[in-house]
Amino acid sequence: MFDPSKLNPEQLSAATLTGCDILLAAGPGSGKTHTMTARILYLTSECGVDPSKILVITYTKDAAMGMQRRFNAASELPMPVAFGTFHSVFYNMIREYKKSAPPVILYDRNKTKITSSVIKKFLGSEIFEENALIHQSFIKAVSVYKNTLDYEKASEVFASEKENKAGDFEDITTLFPDMFKYYENIRRKSNLMDFDDMVYDCRNLLLHDRGFIRKWSGRFAHILIDEFQDINQVQYETVKLLAGSRSEIFAVGDDDQSIYGFRGSEPAVLNRYLEERKAALLHLNTNYRSDKAIVEASLSVISENKNRIVKKLTSKDGASEGKIILQGFDSKLSEYKEILKLIKTAASSLAVLFRTNIDMQSFATYLSAQNIRYRIREKQISIFEHFIIRQIYAYLTCAYGIPDEETLKEITNKPPRFIDHEYLIGTDGNLDSVIARVSGKEFKTLSELKKDLSFMRSMSVRSAITYLYKKIGYEKYILSKAADEDKKSEYQNMLNLAMSMFGDAEGMDDLELIKTKYEKSLGRSRSKPSDANVDLMTVHASKGLEFKTVIIPNVNEGMFPHGKMPDEDATEEERRIFYVAMTRAEKCLYLFYLNGRENGKTLPSRFLTPLLKNNMHKKENGLIQ
Repeated sequence: MFDPSKLNPEQLSAATLTGCDILLAAGPGSGKTHTMTARILYLTSECGVDPSKILVITYTKDAAMGMQRRFNAASELPMPVAFGTFHSVFYNMIREYKKSAPPVILYDRNKTKITSSVIKKFLGSEIFEENALIHQSFIKAVSVYKNTLDYEKASEVFASEKENKAGDFEDITTLFPDMFKYYENIRRKSNLMDFDDMVYDCRNLLLHDRGFIRKWSGRFAHILIDEFQDINQVQYETVKLLAGSRSEIFAVGDDDQSIYGFRGSEPAVLNRYLEERKAALLHLNTNYRSDKAIVEASLSVISENKNRIVKKLTSKDGASEGKIILQGFDSKLSEYKEILKLIKTAASSLAVLFRTNIDMQSFATYLSAQNIRYRIREKQISIFEHFIIRQIYAYLTCAYGIPDEETLKEITNKPPRFIDHEYLIGTDGNLDSVIARVSGKEFKTLSELKKDLSFMRSMSVRSAITYLYKKIGYEKYILSKAADEDKKSEYQNMLNLAMSMFGDAEGMDDLELIKTKYEKSLGRSRSKPSDANVDLMTVHASKGLEFKTVIIPNVNEGMFPHGKMPDEDATEEERRIFYVAMTRAEKCLYLFYLNGRENGKTLPSRFLTPLLKNNMHKKENGLIQ
């Protein structure tokens, strides 16, 4: 039942305005889901709209199910309103239209057969055999094109994957469009469809298939879209075609929270929508989540962005009881210790938000060593699966333990020693057995490796890792593999993480214990969330969540914004990411950074400047620099 008394004036206006398309700019914690649910109730109970003529699109299955539960609880009778994600909605439209021969799902593990044909045809069998991972970069580029319709951007992605691309193919970008068309020809003839194709193919059918157009264009009188700021070009074009001129679109989004540029989302689409559909722009400006101090501070940060819809955000509470604390630290360890103290004394929900998964994994390792239970809500991959950690652990195993054949393979050509792995077969990881099989230059190279491992064995683990990095040249080798500055930063972080994880071990038993303890804590973070003292997550995973207390560590240049020398567009998206992190906090927000005393290079993030300039924070222990 529609109840206007449960809505504030802004929400009521958005829920009841009809006769035009609408863009509802909904700030953080402003009740957008509540407003969308109220609008559906208004359309069905007050306007007499057939519920089967209403389509609600969200970005996640959980969001769709949550909104559907809210609507069902509020409506007096069962109503067949359609709720779903972009992909589920468009996939079901295609399946319904092609009942006699529905498309077969194409999973990533089966794409290799198609990409192998494409790569061998355009780059040659020899290139494919020597670059067995090249299909991964091609698949990534195909996905980029299907979400952006931009051949140039997709071609750049294909060419930038240095480790996966073919040799020195300078013209690889010019080849991609023809490779893509060949790939699509095979896929369509085989009636295959992957995740991206659910939207991409639906768009093409709405453009070119008259039967499909008659069936679906204008089928829904009202289309409601959640998180509209995350929409990409193909999703937007498909929605426009589906709506036609007969449907009303109610789009809810906040361009300040557009943080999925890596998936093709573009906040500029909001302006396109306003212009092309002549949509009315409405606002939800009251934040029901965060304290006044946090609302004002976060607004001062995001207002630095030039390309945004201007908003006037206020907190529901007139007086401020919360706090924002900026604190600098001389070292990452001292930063970790302060976060640990806050975790131990936390009286209610607390989350630590990280810019990168690697940064989060590093802190999770520290908490594991302190026997602190934590919860990680997003899908996690063991850090020991990262090739750098795996290779360093393999070196330490070869130095201090008893390696097997696979472990020896991990280190033999890292850095390159040009040793054929066939020499290792049947040796059970015994380096002496391998040396006995070779001669000449290979004998000398492997003998030097044996000598290096012997040196490492005589040292402390920390010194052995330093020896590996500097004398053996592993650090230089790894950093030389980085395709760009972001990758270089990631690889350097992994090298530092390995040192912090393994450096205090006293031998192989300790190393195995560290790994076992980490793997157990990783499993525990998934299986027993109720036992957790703290939530750890990346900023992207925190979207839509809220916590009494939020801690954001490492608010430094290189992390916020991420990478070196980002351009204006990248900087604005990075500022939006930081804004999303800030606005997860209800009462307390801690912004921690390294002040540069440890290495003389670390600078606080430029995103902190508005807070420092306007004194919109509390000094903690006099450490504000």
